[in-house]
Amino acid sequence: MSKRESWLRNTMAELMGIDASEVSLTESFAEQGVDSLVGLRLTRKLQEELDVEVELEWLFDNPNIRDLSKFLDERFGAWCAKSFEPH
Repeated sequence: MSKRESWLRNTMAELMGIDASEVSLTESFAEQGVDSLVGLRLTRKLQEELDVEVELEWLFDNPNIRDLSKFLDERFGAWCAKSFEPH
């Protein structure tokens, strides 16, 4: 699991009030119960972490953690990877 995937998994679990072990990397956000409110909160957290404008559509176009992580890597490259380093 990449650092981005781990960060997304932990953040999603926090937002949903569940244990990170319950969050799948490959099951869709919708299948995991992510509604529009959680989606907005997740995009806000991503925006804070990356310090860039994040669009809610990214979650629809990349419907699970693995796909979203890959998208972020392709869009932002190494810069994105560094932003997910432990603080």
